[in-house]
Amino acid sequence: MSCGGFHPTSRAGTGFSAAGGDFRGNRLSLDSLLQTNPVSTFFLRAEEGSSLGGGIHSGDILVVDRSARITDGCLVVAVADGDMILRQVVRRKGQSFLRSGRSSAEQLHGDVWIWGRVVYVLHPVTA
Repeated sequence: MSCGGFHPTSRAGTGFSAAGGDFRGNRLSLDSLLQTNPVSTFFLRAEEGSSLGGGIHSGDILVVDRSARITDGCLVVAVADGDMILRQVVRRKGQSFLRSGRSSAEQLHGDVWIWGRVVYVLHPVTA
């Protein structure tokens, strides 16, 4: 059984083995799992008002790779007038637009540029 694409290095136990016995083997490192290109990967915290829906909430940690290819539909951190904003890229007829969760797509113009692509979102699990 896998959970969201996460594959541990050992199988899950079903009995009462020694504590930690089921997790023998290589230790997992979040750095190695989340950083596809360590030199260009950054961790940012989403602030209130940055939600695009889809489970992203204020306080979530965004893993942003500045070297990742920007494609239609991907989530990006853009810089608009000096402020970092979270948006989705929409490409139509050779033009790029940015869309927030609350608005229709806006054409890239003025002092707006894409800083990097969001490759992972980390957030706490609540009951």
